[in-house]
Amino acid sequence: MILDIIIGLFVSLSFAILFNAPKRSLIPIVVLGIGAVFIRKYMLFYGYSLEFSTFVAAFFIGSVGIYFSNKQSVPVLVYAISSSIVLVPTINAYKAMMGFIQISTHQITNQEVIIQTMHYGLRTWLMFGAITIGIVLPTQFISKYRFKIL
Repeated sequence: MILDIIIGLFVSLSFAILFNAPKRSLIPIVVLGIGAVFIRKYMLFYGYSLEFSTFVAAFFIGSVGIYFSNKQSVPVLVYAISSSIVLVPTINAYKAMMGFIQISTHQITNQEVIIQTMHYGLRTWLMFGAITIGIVLPTQFISKYRFKIL
């Protein structure tokens, strides 16, 4: 768990620096990245699905990112993009891509490989959808109803 938090810190900070985020926003980006990793690992530990736990972690990024955005006058995307990189489903996307390449180049007709590839592809697609909806939902809700956050 500590290793995952350290990786979340390193990845979110690295992408914030890569995207030229303002210096005053680096600490909130790291907090959001570590919080997202912690929430997802905690929910996975207690038996929730990977897609749902990714959605809740992305919702956390969107909600708390709005607070930091209003407090520091920085666009929400600065926080959301750098912090949500830790949620990207790299293993599932890799397995889906390798399966699609294997199917297309070797003319595989084995149904098990095709079903497994479709499983990883669908899971990747659902996780990207969960990240997107989890980040966009709080921002659209707040902007539509114009709630003032602290």
